[in-house]
Amino acid sequence: MKKPQIPTYNGACFALAAALSVGAAMTPLNASKILFTHSPQSPQSNDEVTITASPSGPPFPSQLWLHYQVVKPGHYIALSDAKFATDWKSVELSDNGTQGDSVSHDGIFSRTLTKNLQRHRHLIRYFVTQESQFTAEDLKRDQTKAYFVYDGVPNYVAAVNPRSKDRRYSTPKQFTKEALTRVPVYHLISKRSWIEEATWKPRRRGYQPTNDQHYEHTGTFVYEGKVYDHIQFRARGGAWRHAMGKNMWKINFRSKQPFHVSDNFGEPYRAPWDKLNLGACIQQGQYGMRGEHGMFDALSYRLFNLAGTPAPRTHWIHFRIIDDERESTESQYEGDFWGLYLAVENIDSAFLQEHALAQGNLYKIENFQAHERYLGMPFHSPISNPNQFIRTLSRGRPDRDWWKTRVDLDRYNRYRSIVECVRHYDISHGKNYFFFYDGAQSKWLQIPWDVDLTWGEHMYGSGKDPFLRAQVFRNAEQQAAYQYQLREIRDLLFNEATMKRLIEDHAAIIDPPEDMNSLADADRAMWDFHPVMNSRYSMARQAGQGQFYFRQIDGTFRNIVAYMHDFVGKRSAWIDKNLLRGFQPGKSPLLSMEETDETVRLSATTDATTIERWEWRMAPIQSQDFRKRQAPSYEIEGRILERRSSDTLTVGRAELADESFRFRVRGVRSDGSRTPWSKPINF
Repeated sequence: MKKPQIPTYNGACFALAAALSVGAAMTPLNASKILFTHSPQSPQSNDEVTITASPSGPPFPSQLWLHYQVVKPGHYIALSDAKFATDWKSVELSDNGTQGDSVSHDGIFSRTLTKNLQRHRHLIRYFVTQESQFTAEDLKRDQTKAYFVYDGVPNYVAAVNPRSKDRRYSTPKQFTKEALTRVPVYHLISKRSWIEEATWKPRRRGYQPTNDQHYEHTGTFVYEGKVYDHIQFRARGGAWRHAMGKNMWKINFRSKQPFHVSDNFGEPYRAPWDKLNLGACIQQGQYGMRGEHGMFDALSYRLFNLAGTPAPRTHWIHFRIIDDERESTESQYEGDFWGLYLAVENIDSAFLQEHALAQGNLYKIENFQAHERYLGMPFHSPISNPNQFIRTLSRGRPDRDWWKTRVDLDRYNRYRSIVECVRHYDISHGKNYFFFYDGAQSKWLQIPWDVDLTWGEHMYGSGKDPFLRAQVFRNAEQQAAYQYQLREIRDLLFNEATMKRLIEDHAAIIDPPEDMNSLADADRAMWDFHPVMNSRYSMARQAGQGQFYFRQIDGTFRNIVAYMHDFVGKRSAWIDKNLLRGFQPGKSPLLSMEETDETVRLSATTDATTIERWEWRMAPIQSQDFRKRQAPSYEIEGRILERRSSDTLTVGRAELADESFRFRVRGVRSDGSRTPWSKPINF
């Protein structure tokens, strides 16, 4: 496979300006002084599209020209291609009330591009100049815009295994547009050779693991009709980057056009993303857990966040790639549909904003070495030096004061608790986490990363992170604080009742109970017996055909869901027996409730004599309604109300409205220690 020329962005690729018929003395209007846009924003085939240009300041031109480029599916024109500089059509914009201009001589110019120009899956680039001709400077990527003509996602027809002799598995099923668009649809438009080279890199002389961070390919990304042109992309991952057939992607957006993204409930994230990580929603074949469709990652990261330790946000997406003239063929493995992927938040400056973290420094840890990912501190102190911090950890046994002054122990206790709950043990070889130096506290924190090898007792790793190796729990006070935090997470979050809701809520996004053929089913049909799974472009031990749902041809995604429920029960028992053995935080208070027409009165009782004050937990419990874009809420997200000395809490019914609430109480002793939370009462 021929390796394409690596595009550059330093202006050298515009040396093709000589190919343009441009007058040497021409001085075009500065494009930054012309605001131009198109309508409708998301056109379909045969729509008329009107381009409108508004000069924002002098010199005010008497005429403007529109230049547009049509990019047909399967014939992508990249910024580095010679054709990019030459393949443009030019038409004059109007300010005389014709050609789509609504008001004559108002200084706003318009032009309607005809219906026959708008074709399904076509990309239309455009820009505006004062002259009928243009220069290479006008072609800079920041001065062109684009829109994407799209008629909507078609149905996908596929079988579990079209080559099976058993008609139960070879008979095609139709996956409807409604099932396929339950999650956001992301489009990547590029050249077929680049797509294949990025995700199915040829193996030469055996498997070649890589950690290469370079972006060798470019394309156009589309989400909700918005076009992000000239993005860069590559495969992501380390040793198994090109091993599993269905591989992971990383997309790098331009700094002037970051990715504005929302979660699966339509809620926008606080900050736009500079990079998009797409998890392949597929397990390494050797562990026998294929078919969890990203549930392990999504649930693990969600639990970290719910427990109060920052971790990447995630949401599922439907990924489509346009690299061919045809949208689909007779083969279910050809065409735009690439299946189910998991968008994973990048750990960078936007991550700090999303999680309301203080300004600080981020380092990705690889082989016990710190690699800068974001530096937000204007200076370095000895405490904030990552290499010195790692060296101290590697020597082992720092004293109690060192831990208290250099590590956010409260957040670490929460982090370590979820590590144990989901068995995120692939952290024992100096990888799969970030170090964050919190400039406000002058303390260090671990942030989880790469959590796919979780939810299984047989998954790789011993689980010894750097803090555990350095015996962070050697001090009895810190050991007790960790056990108290772990006990609280067991009570409020990692228990069979709460986890049943969490697991089912996540599963319903990609496999709703009311749909016979879900996006999870479509993803299985696409990849379980895909030819690449048994080819030189994958690794037999990590890929292989027929690996979904515990290698059972008649299995379904619900087998995985049942397995996860079972794992919670077994893991909870293991934690209680091994990590909480001998832990005695005292008795929980008893909680009772009395209701009147106007109030709810809660009372706490205990036989302890050292309780100085009471803390009440009030948590709304909201059920998930995906069709209404209503996200669920869980008890651990509730707020804590402090009541000094009073062992009662009165809440007005008006404050409770029509929601469901769960109440708990705990006592705070005179020495500052706390009792466990009481058993809950639901209202």
